[in-house]
Amino acid sequence: MIHAESSQCAIPQTLQGAHVTDARPKTCGDLLPLHGCTGRIGVFRALHLGDMLCAVPALRALRTASPGAHVTVIGLPWARELIARYRHYVDDFLAFPGHPQLPESDAGYDAYERFREAFPKDFDWLIQLHGDGRVTNAIVGQWPARRMAGFVGAGMRYGRYFLPYPSGHEIDRLLALVRHLAGDGPADLEFPLHIEDFARLKGTAPFADLFDAPYVVVHPGSRDPRRRLAPGFFAEVVAWLASKVRVVLTGGREEWDRNAHIARNTSRVINAAGMTSLADLGALVARARCIVTNDSGPAHLAAAVGTPSLVAVSASDPVRWAPKNTLHHRVLDARGGVADDRFLCMVRDLYEETGRAMC
Repeated sequence: MIHAESSQCAIPQTLQGAHVTDARPKTCGDLLPLHGCTGRIGVFRALHLGDMLCAVPALRALRTASPGAHVTVIGLPWARELIARYRHYVDDFLAFPGHPQLPESDAGYDAYERFREAFPKDFDWLIQLHGDGRVTNAIVGQWPARRMAGFVGAGMRYGRYFLPYPSGHEIDRLLALVRHLAGDGPADLEFPLHIEDFARLKGTAPFADLFDAPYVVVHPGSRDPRRRLAPGFFAEVVAWLASKVRVVLTGGREEWDRNAHIARNTSRVINAAGMTSLADLGALVARARCIVTNDSGPAHLAAAVGTPSLVAVSASDPVRWAPKNTLHHRVLDARGGVADDRFLCMVRDLYEETGRAMC
């Protein structure tokens, strides 16, 4: 069962009856309780690509503050491939099947209960880095650990290791919790790529000769349909770009038909929907002249690899999710799904500016 450390250090009410104990974590101080920690730390964030990339600065800051700790990311199964690229920050990955109260997967209670029953018993700390804690604190609090930390929403009781959920950019929010526990760090995104990633992509049809000349990546889709601009806006953009340069349309396998519809009246377009792994997508974006995308995972990937971008924001909050580097990344505020002539005008400006940068 979870036990409050003291009346001055009460845990959130939502955690009552969970499995965190009072035992002292290994060599962790009190002012910054995770600074210099050498124990086992579990970090829970069970989300998708863009959300996970936004957590990399927090993981980096945690590793910098506690180089001797054993850090495990607890996330959705797909993220194992992503986290494997950050072995300099993360030691292990634990696949979380999902939970019926979390929308990111369709896992039922049976799958979750099997996960909970098999959960490792030797974590010194569990950090809830998934949201404001209204749902996730109760979930993470069911797993055995000596201590727990995380965010709490407005009106929730919390103790010294919990932080009221801050406003601002998602990267800064997550860094705020690590700053509270261990220490600060820079907000820059990163996505490590290796020579073999580019070689593998170049050896895969239809990308064999793609790197021989400039190209532009366009990502018209998004996991959340509310974040997708109408295909007509992208069709106009793709037609204009294809008159200048090769265009690669990316997306999941389920987006192939949509991409084909967008590119139906153009040539010099590769419909790569469903054809790229995460590493392929990273290499493809990294070598691109620029990328035009909805607010989705590739937008954050572009920020991580330094490729100039135009991000169309249809439903999300730009303050929270737009790229932080406004010199290399532009944002079209299309909330409500309306992009009008601004979209094509901004694409033209981006294309021309990146052309000058290549000269």
